[in-house]
Amino acid sequence: MSNACNDHYKQLHAESGSVLVESFAGSRAEAMAKSHAFIGDLGLWIVELGKRPEIPVLQAAHREYQFALLALSTGHYRAAFSALRLTLELGFAAVQWSANERELREWLRGQRDTNWLSLIDAEKGILSKQFIHLFSEGLADEAAQYRSAASAVYRECSEYVHGNAHTHHSIPEQLRFDDASFEAWQKKASVVRLTISYTLAARYLFDFDAAKRSRLENALMDQLGHSVGVRALLGAPSEVING
Repeated sequence: MSNACNDHYKQLHAESGSVLVESFAGSRAEAMAKSHAFIGDLGLWIVELGKRPEIPVLQAAHREYQFALLALSTGHYRAAFSALRLTLELGFAAVQWSANERELREWLRGQRDTNWLSLIDAEKGILSKQFIHLFSEGLADEAAQYRSAASAVYRECSEYVHGNAHTHHSIPEQLRFDDASFEAWQKKASVVRLTISYTLAARYLFDFDAAKRSRLENALMDQLGHSVGVRALLGAPSEVING
């Protein structure tokens, strides 16, 4: 029985390896590289934020994003969408709790859960105009578009978490590469990267000195080069970059 069990999981491992090869075939390698680069971007934020008390939450988001990419690359698509949703939730929670140490301490002690509806609340959430205005006045008018994008992608990822009927049809029954699932994840991940980058920039960038901003500039321009407010904070030319 033990040999049969061992053989079963060796076979699954081999099938995952085949999916990995397909995940990096052709133009998919570029998509994977772009998604992988955000691991470094988040890592840089963690370094620059130093010993702030909310760092463990952002580190958790960092780990979940890496797991999401691993799951995607090996064909575990439902897990990939689930981990992507958790990345977004934890990334947002880190920003919320940066302004509420009591809630942060409760989470660290296991006395509080993240609450998506609170995070995304139009009046009091981290993407409300009021919240953004407190930390980066010049970015406050942009908040609504990112809130809308974050709400949509969270809802879409939640369908995989909750096992909605269409997800059982869209994800292959067998462990194999699926182009539609791969592309869907990459599209949703781009929104997650965009909205997390905006919330971090809006919360912290105004308070950073020139050296910190300079070290983050490449990552921010890659994600938010279209934002007039972010470009102003970075001291970049005011022309908006398209594409």
